[in-house]
Amino acid sequence: MKKVIALLLVLSQMAFLCACGGGGEENDADTEGKVVIDILWQEEDTYRFWEWPIEQFNAAHPDVEINLETNAEAYSTIRNLLNIGEAPDIFYSWISDVDYYGFAEEGLLYPVDDLLDQQNYEGTAKLSETIFQAGLELGELDGSHYFLPLTKLAAAGFYDNALFTEKNWTMADNWEDFTALCQQISEDGVTPLVYAGAYPFMTADALLMPMLYNIDPAAYEAINNNESGAWTSDAVKEVVGRFADMVAEGYVNPGSLSMDHIQSQIDFISHNDAFVSSGSWLESEMGDQWPAEFELTPFFAPAESAGGATSTTAVVECMILPKQEDDSKLEYIKELLQLFYSQENAKYVSEQTGYLMALEEIDAEVLANLPASVQTIWNTIEADGVTVISAPYKVKYKEVLGELNNSINALVQGEVDVDGFCQRMDTAAQGVN
Repeated sequence: MKKVIALLLVLSQMAFLCACGGGGEENDADTEGKVVIDILWQEEDTYRFWEWPIEQFNAAHPDVEINLETNAEAYSTIRNLLNIGEAPDIFYSWISDVDYYGFAEEGLLYPVDDLLDQQNYEGTAKLSETIFQAGLELGELDGSHYFLPLTKLAAAGFYDNALFTEKNWTMADNWEDFTALCQQISEDGVTPLVYAGAYPFMTADALLMPMLYNIDPAAYEAINNNESGAWTSDAVKEVVGRFADMVAEGYVNPGSLSMDHIQSQIDFISHNDAFVSSGSWLESEMGDQWPAEFELTPFFAPAESAGGATSTTAVVECMILPKQEDDSKLEYIKELLQLFYSQENAKYVSEQTGYLMALEEIDAEVLANLPASVQTIWNTIEADGVTVISAPYKVKYKEVLGELNNSINALVQGEVDVDGFCQRMDTAAQGVN
């Protein structure tokens, strides 16, 4: 049986590679005399980001054909396509599943600095100033940029304000008051926090890493740079200690260990837990599962003092431009990407999909098309000066991310203490070096 499955997978990939590498005589006839720009996209709703730009581009360039293909196996085929010189001109898949940094280090990608240096579609600023800054930071390598962000997402915790009103709970904005609130919630028979044990990094994004940044931004940057001893700093131990204290007090649902993100969110919706770690996608992701009386309300990591500054993590997916045998299509691609990162496209995308594109400035008309909780997140970030931090360590050092997931769960299971957590992370980080 295993041999049959393996053979089917091989045949499937061969068929996919053939489709990308050439379309036969009929396809050649259709594109004869035309420049063809190939876009390979992971199969998901974000392919619709291209609808408006392609329509506008086609009207201006009838001699250029844009071939947009979505494929559920895109993430697993790009390496083979790069190896045989058949990579598309533009590629997107989940950054957690594809080694974008490795591709850049091997010289397989175009740097996008020239693109970023040109004016945006509106002619009001450079693209480097137009595109979501925390997203651009993710794609920096040796002084150049290699990735272009797609969506503008932010990690956050969430609670039901209707439940808080019913229970007479008041949301806290600093760590001391937050722990007191957790005690009150627990005494009222509700577990304060549930998280996705299948994806513990979501709790790191929403709570732990922003708290680390709040305490010591340099300690957070040391992790992003994989510096020696970064995971054993006093600031890291303080944050891990806080989470360990929450576990010891019963403030973290131990059932989280067996839950994925959907299961943990259903548990939260059922009021078994007061808080869930997630992000700006949560309201849309759970669709029609929200009770009519539920008042989904986001919050950010507790600050160090009442009214103090806080931060949150940008959650970013990116596209890349694989290098081709010649650079003849680059000018067309630059023009296409100007359209992609336009305010007109951002409006179209928000209206048609409910997504927020990766632009630094959010137009009020665009924001109004988004779910209420998403509007609250970005309005709060703007009004309260919440710092949006980038997390390149998650994609640069996948072994470190894997150990972070394991260590968070080990802390909840009682398998490690604070020092053990930090030592495990330090060992994983040194292994990367």
